[in-house]
Amino acid sequence: MSIKELIKQYSDNSCNSSFSYLLRKKRLDLCVKILDVNAFTNILDVGGTEHIWIGTGFESNVTILNVNIVKKVIPFKYVNCNACNMESLEDKSYDLVFSNSVIEHVGDIKHQKMFANEIVRVGKKCWVQTPNKYFPIEPHFIFPLFQFMPKNVQRYIGMNWKYSHLKRNGENIIDELQRLRLLTKVELQMLFPEFTIYEEKYYGMTKSLIAYYK
Repeated sequence: MSIKELIKQYSDNSCNSSFSYLLRKKRLDLCVKILDVNAFTNILDVGGTEHIWIGTGFESNVTILNVNIVKKVIPFKYVNCNACNMESLEDKSYDLVFSNSVIEHVGDIKHQKMFANEIVRVGKKCWVQTPNKYFPIEPHFIFPLFQFMPKNVQRYIGMNWKYSHLKRNGENIIDELQRLRLLTKVELQMLFPEFTIYEEKYYGMTKSLIAYYK
């Protein structure tokens, strides 16, 4: 298997057999179990897509919140706004606010706090997942210890490492590097002080962190 095929099998969320997609599905199943999600649960997915929900039976329950929504899929509902300022949504207007691998993309700690405050304000129950900063493989660039390298080294690798998840998706690498800020468990707990923090393990190491409230 080539490096390209290996990384695709590991990290391609659009591939239903990839490690990343299967892990997201497993994570969603855990969310459903812990937060008692059912056919009557009104769900807001902040910064996500329809893909993870298709085939779950919750499609008609889910509203996707994102910026610059272009394509819409029936029966999903949509809200076009910034996750750090959901002013169009009322307090506790959703039974569950769900967010998977988004908070690390919104910018500095100030914007991450704004994001967290809006999640707490809008949701009766909440589920926020983010990659663990101390996991050795950075999940967006698929490169060992990338998150601990100097910014100039990150820029060089980001622009030249053709196997990164962001590069395959055609995203602006420089813009993403400016916004990307991985979180530690301590920082996530600080952002969500009332929440329980769950550590998602991979071969004994914490791959992802999940803050949830029920």
